[in-house]
Amino acid sequence: MKLVPRGPHGQLLFRTYLILVGGLAATAALLDYGFGRLQAPAELEPNAWVESTLTLVEARLAAADADARDDLARALERELGLPVRLLPLDHVIREDDDAAGRTQEIFDDAGRASYFRESERLNAALHVGPLPDEHADAQWLDFVPPLFYLAIFVLVGLWLWPLIRDVDLLTHAAREFARDARRPTATHDKATILRDLAASFDEMSARIRGLIQAQKDLTSAISHEIRTPLARIKFALAVIASKAPIEEDLRAIEEDVREVDRLIGAMLDFARLDRPDVRARWQATAGDAWLERVAGKALLKEGQTLRHSAPDEPVPMDPDLMAVALSNLLVNASRYAKTTLAVELGTDGEGSWLAVEDDGPGIPEEARETVFKAFARLDDSRSRGTGGYGLGLAIVARVAALHGGRARAESSSLGGARIVLSWPHPPAAR
Repeated sequence: MKLVPRGPHGQLLFRTYLILVGGLAATAALLDYGFGRLQAPAELEPNAWVESTLTLVEARLAAADADARDDLARALERELGLPVRLLPLDHVIREDDDAAGRTQEIFDDAGRASYFRESERLNAALHVGPLPDEHADAQWLDFVPPLFYLAIFVLVGLWLWPLIRDVDLLTHAAREFARDARRPTATHDKATILRDLAASFDEMSARIRGLIQAQKDLTSAISHEIRTPLARIKFALAVIASKAPIEEDLRAIEEDVREVDRLIGAMLDFARLDRPDVRARWQATAGDAWLERVAGKALLKEGQTLRHSAPDEPVPMDPDLMAVALSNLLVNASRYAKTTLAVELGTDGEGSWLAVEDDGPGIPEEARETVFKAFARLDDSRSRGTGGYGLGLAIVARVAALHGGRARAESSSLGGARIVLSWPHPPAAR
């Protein structure tokens, strides 16, 4: 599969390419200009050069006899490398008298320059030229700077492309590994310049994957293995309680066993929801019937009452996952509520929410983010003494995340805490 940088990595390639190429091109242009200024010879003005040359030719010809001037002109032509001719004055046509005695520049059809001067000393007109077109032989030199800059563009691009491609490969692999740590990464064989870094990344991801899997296996194994002796203890307690007069002590032991059993159940639920392959299975759920069924299973303390409300229209959600969240919210609320619990299920055009509140002591504002972390406990009223494990609200937060939403803690109008789980509707439901 050919990997093409895209998105922010394509922008990284473009920015890096522009910086390198622009810097090299600017440096080359500055050096070219500087060396050109240092090596430029001191040249006479073109008019001064022409005047000097014509004056020299005129003096050389004037010093010779009139009959020998044609031969001398040909000798000067070979010496100067320029055509030198003498023209009779009657062959010269002037447009005005001011042109007499002045050097004039004329051009032929090919654009080559010639210089013309009337000379009284020679009693003739001196014609030098046309000058050879020196630029015609050196036109290929005009392509040297563009070719130089083009070479910079190509060389930098060829060097930069595999580097950015490897960066994109590693970034994509890291994102996929973060999404699902069970999938192995194989970047070493695909990378070129960053091959050693890719090999280190593959080794690191393999170790992390092994540690995560070992931790999950250990948690699952311990939870299941503990439940077996717990079941035997429960059975033994029931048998002993029927034969011995220690009913109160056995009831306390049985309650401890049940607490350990509930802890194991919470740990299993949390571990199951934390698996990367768990996804919300969206359904249009009848809110009133669903809420009546789940809330009806709540175990309330003596003297506590539960009221609930739900919309008439269907609510998009995963009813099974949301039932796990509501069960944990109700257990949490009944643990602290004095007399009243309330559940509200609502929906609108953009999203839905599930709120559970109580008339208990509430949650301090500075701890309203912490309570959703696994095994987090409060030092105040909602503490270990209430029998919580610190997993219930972490499970609620995970269910909210699986729905693309979030969970938050607020103050309740009943005087206690209000836990709100909100989530947006999937695109098909909007």
